[in-house]
Amino acid sequence: MLASNRARTSGFTLIELLVVIAIIAILIGLLLPAVQKVREASMRLKCQNNLKQVGIGLHAFHDARGGMPRSGDLRTQLSWTVFVLPFIEQDGLFKQISQTTGAYTSAGKNNAFGLVRMTTFLCQASSIDTMQTSAPHHVNAPDLVNNVPPFTTHYYGITGSLGTDPNNTAYPHDTTGSHGGFATNGMFLRDPTATTAPTVGIRFPQVTDGNSNTFMVGEMSWVNNITGTRYRSWLRGCDGDVCAGAKNINNSINTPSTATFNDLSMGSQHPGGTNFCMGDGSVRFFTETINLTTYRSLGTCNGGETVSDY
Repeated sequence: MLASNRARTSGFTLIELLVVIAIIAILIGLLLPAVQKVREASMRLKCQNNLKQVGIGLHAFHDARGGMPRSGDLRTQLSWTVFVLPFIEQDGLFKQISQTTGAYTSAGKNNAFGLVRMTTFLCQASSIDTMQTSAPHHVNAPDLVNNVPPFTTHYYGITGSLGTDPNNTAYPHDTTGSHGGFATNGMFLRDPTATTAPTVGIRFPQVTDGNSNTFMVGEMSWVNNITGTRYRSWLRGCDGDVCAGAKNINNSINTPSTATFNDLSMGSQHPGGTNFCMGDGSVRFFTETINLTTYRSLGTCNGGETVSDY
């Protein structure tokens, strides 16, 4: 009797292969959200580190000059973000920027520096890092450099709060200009004159609400699809109507609105809220559901409000 020597072939059946593919798909489906959460957490941490560096720079400026910088210099129309450069290891760039009187865009004086991408002023989670050139963002033509939009900043000095305090008393408000005016109760004061270099602004001992309970710099890196977030060059400071590098606390976080330029909402593309650097240099994430009265109270440096839970 002859014995069969045929070897049995091994392998997957079609059903087994489909089962394996289904299991792999399920595992990938479970893994992707976890990877996304880790990625989001990493970008939020990098953003917070940027704000921390800015906060350290502002404290160094305060120690060296005896007070906080103002929102901007009306003589040169440069922002506080320019004057903090020597204190965030960018002294070489600072020395190249002209301090002569006149608009920063005049005769191409300083606007070309807007093409320098300042990573310390930008959140990686944001999908926008330049001034936008299409609606609804309302491009500002003088900021363009040979029709190229400049890089912006995502971190804005807080001029204070508008609206009413917990006792229903109106916060002090400089109504200068046509873009919402300027709060006068925050850590970034507006430069009052265009004829001389600005003196320093708020000094830390004047922050009677406590530095740890007062916003110093806030993140605005989101996309407002109603009126646009209206990003500008990171160098652009104040003129008679606006302070491009500073904002009033008036509207809730991540709130699309038709707000005037100085009142545009803080916000981010981090899920659920945005980051702030407090007066003591600490960085905290505030949710978009924070009570508006509490939120406004944190924007003032000497309002006397009691803030117990945020």
